[in-house]
Amino acid sequence: MTDSTRLPAPLASWVETVLGPLKAVQDAPHPRENSQVWKVTGRTGDHYVKVAPKAVLYTRETRAYREAVPHLGHGNAPALKDSSADLLALILTAVDGEPLKQEESPARRRAAHRQAGQLLRRIHEALPGHQAQDEAAHVVESAQSGLDMHIAEAGDHLSTAESDMLRHLVSTLPNFGPLPTGRLHGDFRERNLLWNGRRCALIDFERSEPGPLVSDFTRLATSLWPDHPELRAALFEGYGRSLSDAEECALAAFAAADAASALAYGPRYNEALATARGRATVERLMQEGSR
Repeated sequence: MTDSTRLPAPLASWVETVLGPLKAVQDAPHPRENSQVWKVTGRTGDHYVKVAPKAVLYTRETRAYREAVPHLGHGNAPALKDSSADLLALILTAVDGEPLKQEESPARRRAAHRQAGQLLRRIHEALPGHQAQDEAAHVVESAQSGLDMHIAEAGDHLSTAESDMLRHLVSTLPNFGPLPTGRLHGDFRERNLLWNGRRCALIDFERSEPGPLVSDFTRLATSLWPDHPELRAALFEGYGRSLSDAEECALAAFAAADAASALAYGPRYNEALATARGRATVERLMQEGSR
């Protein structure tokens, strides 16, 4: 092994039974707490080894790789080589590309978002809506049940008026009737889109679950789209349809829940980007509510 990084012993033993002797191991964690990801190189080339922080995330990700990812087509996502429930670990094939947010060309970035919209539509349709309907209610319930805790944790980062506005928006979620449902990616944003200048690939499925399809647009709606409406247009061009009026209203409610979560999480873990995203969303929602 040519790299000083080593896999934990039980994990290394399992990985080598699948891939054979390893030539190199490199840390490759995602920029978030508790991320355990390694790039490994062996006689069959490069793979990624990922250990889920929780059993539920392992279950979601392995299920997504088996049931949804095959719908994306070859090269548009990693493939699951093997998994270990005992270790909460997955071995994934490598896909070509760098995080899409690094693309500097506006034209290529729009092209990538069109492709991303196509990929997301395939994920959403991998589980028919009628099969997802019962489980989808969990996503709405989770947004509602965690709100007051997040508002309390946000403390001085939210005024009383802002807190009341967030509560009102999230309380409207059940009012929009049955929203279109299917399988969600669960963390759909540029850092989970790899781009090689020609083709987009989707990664990181540990938060994939059945849910209202519109909730998958929350991260882009609260970070990228306010400053880049052309990327929203490109994505929905690839997705093949625009949001309904009910989905647009629901997206504002999901954005409100996300803002409270970001303002609870960001200051606690010194995550300036999360804090800034939460504040920007709150200010935008307050402004829209005053019109």
